[in-house]
Formats: sequence, C-alpha cells, structure tokens
Amino acid sequence: MPLEDPAPAPAGPLARLSGLFTAAHLKLGVRAAVAALASYFLATVLALPNGYWAVLTAILVVQSTIGASLTVALDRALGTVVGGAVGVLAAVLAGPSVPLTFVALVASVLLTSTLAARYPSFKLAPVTVVIVLLADPSHVEPWLSGLHRVFEIAVGGVVGMACALFILPASALFYLFPHCATALRTCAELLARGRDGLLGRGLDPQGIDDLNAKARKALRAADARIAEARTERAGRLASHADPAPVVRSCRRLWHSIIILLRGADRPLTEPVATRLAPAMDAAVAALTMVMHLLADRLDGTPAADLDAAASAARAAVSALEAQAERLNADGVLDAAAGSTLTALFSAVSACTHVRENLEDLAARLDEMRTGES
Repeated sequence: MPLEDPAPAPAGPLARLSGLFTAAHLKLGVRAAVAALASYFLATVLALPNGYWAVLTAILVVQSTIGASLTVALDRALGTVVGGAVGVLAAVLAGPSVPLTFVALVASVLLTSTLAARYPSFKLAPVTVVIVLLADPSHVEPWLSGLHRVFEIAVGGVVGMACALFILPASALFYLFPHCATALRTCAELLARGRDGLLGRGLDPQGIDDLNAKARKALRAADARIAEARTERAGRLASHADPAPVVRSCRRLWHSIIILLRGADRPLTEPVATRLAPAMDAAVAALTMVMHLLADRLDGTPAADLDAAASAARAAVSALEAQAERLNADGVLDAAAGSTLTALFSAVSACTHVRENLEDLAARLDEMRTGES
C-alpha cells in the first residue's frame, strides 16, 4: 500500500510575517521610526511647547517615495502657514469676547475649508485655524501660538524630508516600474490566451476577465506614482525623464491586445485556423518574449538581447501578415463568414499594433535611461 505524502508542515511565525511584509514595508517603517526619534529629540532640545506636532509631522511626511514625502511636506507647510495666519487674525479680531469668537470660528473655518476644497494642498489650514483660535489665551497669545505651530511643523517637515532623502531612500520609479512590469506580463498571458481562443483551442472568459482586471489595477497603480515622480523632478531630486510616456505605452499595448480578444470567442474555421496556426504561434511567441524581456528590464533585472528579440518579433509579425494575405490570395477566405474575416484581420492587425507599441515602449525606456545618465 503506497504511503501518502505527508502534509506540509505549517509555516512558522517568521515565514508568515515575511509573506505579509516586504522589504519596502520595512524600509518605510525604519524611516518613520528614525524620523520620530529625531524630531522628538529636536523638540525636546528646542523646548517646543507642543513638540508632538513636530513628531506627528515628521511621521506623516515620511512616505514610501521621495516624491510623496516632498508633496506631504509642502502641503503641511502651506496649510500651516495659511491656517496660522488666518487663525491669528481671527483671534486678534475676536479678542476675549465669546460671541465674537464663535463668529470668528465660523468665518475662518468657512474660508480655509473652502480654500482646502479647491486646493487640497491647504487641507491642514482649517485644523491649524482651530488650534490657534481656540488656544487658551491665559497661557499664550494667539500670534505666539501660531508662530509655535508653524515652527513645530517646520521642524517635523525638515526632519521627515531628511529621513526620506537619506534613510533608505526610494524613488517613485522604484514603485512605478514594477507595476508596468506586472501589466506587461499580464498582457503576455492575455495575448497567448486570445490566440488559443482564436485558433479553437479553448477560451476561459473568467480567466480573461481576471487578467484584464489585473492589468487595469497595475496600470492605475503606475498612474498614481507618476505625480510623485514628477514632484521629484520638479524638486531636482531626480534626473530621470517623465515616466508618463512609459505608462501610456503599456496602456496602448494592453488596448491592442483587447482588439484581438474581442474576436477570440469566435474561433476561426478549421481550414483557416490550420493554415494560420504556425504563423500565429510564432508571432505570439516572439511578441510575448519581448514583453517578458521588457518586464525584466522594468524590474531592474539584466535582460537578454532585447534587440535580437525585437527583430525576431518584427519578422514573425511580418510572416503572419504575409500568411493572411496568402490565405486571401489562395481563395481560402472566399467562403469564410464575415465573423471569421473580422476576427482574422483584427488579430493580425492587433499583433502589428502590439509590435509597434513594444518598440515604442523600448524607446521610451531608452529615453528614461538616457535622462538618468
């Protein structure tokens, strides 16, 4: 009687934790901890009355990327300065009068909240107004309270940015490019599945939907990092070119594959599929090879000869186009239904567009590399 395979041993606590937290998570945690310690030390040395604002600001400024940290630091500085100025003015005009304080509170919060609604960079202004305006006048004058708040936020912002720049720093591209790599690998799988459906080898609609959702999610995540990368460039904290064209090239590539997928649920007739299959298989294999090589390059992995793979893809797609024309010249398509003709030429056109988009993506990545050098 054969012995059954033993059940796998349960993963230990460290193994489970390693699956939950990546190196990027730990780096952010280290930066935040250092920022909290440094800002608290400075607040103590400088005897700031409410030093916890410096600590809170430092922790909030420390983000996953340098660009995100700079954005938060600027937003908190703008919100604090504007809110502090409005709060001081409101407190001086209201004086010790309780009714006037109510009026000043409503007016100043209305003003700063409207400003924050129009310009999100000022979202801290209403909070600062409340803190300054409602500070106990028996302890500190409103103008001094506002000055303290601005200085505490400034200390936290400087410490947070210093930690973002010098404690395990991470550029926005460090997060943006892996999302693009995920989208490319997903597109490669989509192209292969669409080819199988077109040639009558079976199609899994739910699998296609799941892969499309994965590609969409990856590209949206990449879009979210573009603003951070641009902030780094504007602040002269990075020398790379604008990464937006890279993301756009990936999205156009995905859209080209969707063209093929639209006809993949209607397989080609047997004579057409049989004669087209070798050329279609070769084209898809060559195109997916280029996608995987570009994905490796986006992940920072040294890629094989990308130029050779691109040349092979160009030749394979040209052979596919020639085979489609040959089928037409040989009369194989004369009796084909309209749906077959539409699916066939849409697939060939999609492969051509995929090749063009891959070449464009490679060119955009070369521009990024040139900008960094």
